[in-house]
Amino acid sequence: MARKLGWLLGSWVLVCVIIMGIFGHSLGWAAGDKAHQAGESEGQDLIKIRIHTEAPEAEAGIFHLKKKVAIIEPPQGYVEVLAKDSRLTAHKLTYNQSDDTARLSGDVTIAQKDIDAKAESMRADFAREAYVLEGNVYLKQRGTEGESAGATKLEVWSQWMQVEEAGKRMLARGEVRLFQEDRKAWADELDYDDDKELAVLTGDVRVETDDGGVLTGTKVVINLSSDEAVVYGPTYAEFVLESDSSTTEDDK
Repeated sequence: MARKLGWLLGSWVLVCVIIMGIFGHSLGWAAGDKAHQAGESEGQDLIKIRIHTEAPEAEAGIFHLKKKVAIIEPPQGYVEVLAKDSRLTAHKLTYNQSDDTARLSGDVTIAQKDIDAKAESMRADFAREAYVLEGNVYLKQRGTEGESAGATKLEVWSQWMQVEEAGKRMLARGEVRLFQEDRKAWADELDYDDDKELAVLTGDVRVETDDGGVLTGTKVVINLSSDEAVVYGPTYAEFVLESDSSTTEDDK
């Protein structure tokens, strides 16, 4: 059985759907629902879905109550999902409550405490807080401590990316570009561990520094805390040596 929501929506009306507990009998999204209140008191996690649309009286979504699946695609609008510490938006959402997963497509964005990302589509596993982004992926991570708090820490572009642990772990593949304050890198794959401050680049790797240095290899491991790089495989490097301004013609 499907429940259509289109008749609930007016011009820029905001619909909030709280999905929890049992999709079928308790209808956990209803305001003031007892199961909803009990779930909150027991500390259950909630998935909140807000539907934004400009089209009055338009069909915006279908809820399959027995299958516990919601398919939402509002015309002239977008879907907003609030899950734990993440805010997701997309043009279309398919949510499966049974395994707490979702598929989002169309101008997908994700915002967390210290990261922002966007892609053409995304698979979300809310239980594991894991997200797989596909198609023209872009991610920006911000600093969280000291003077760097709020400042851009790194930017990554790729065609596929998996993000876990609130952006602390990242695996990117396909036309990978990594930009930091004083370096740029290109690779086929990037494995990034924020806690260990390690960036492992593999494939056709090229690293360029702002002072003109160039480093290439089949694998480069960058220790972001010590600014050291370990290179594997055939390597090519260029180093720009600064002249000593104190040297005079008589010293030569």
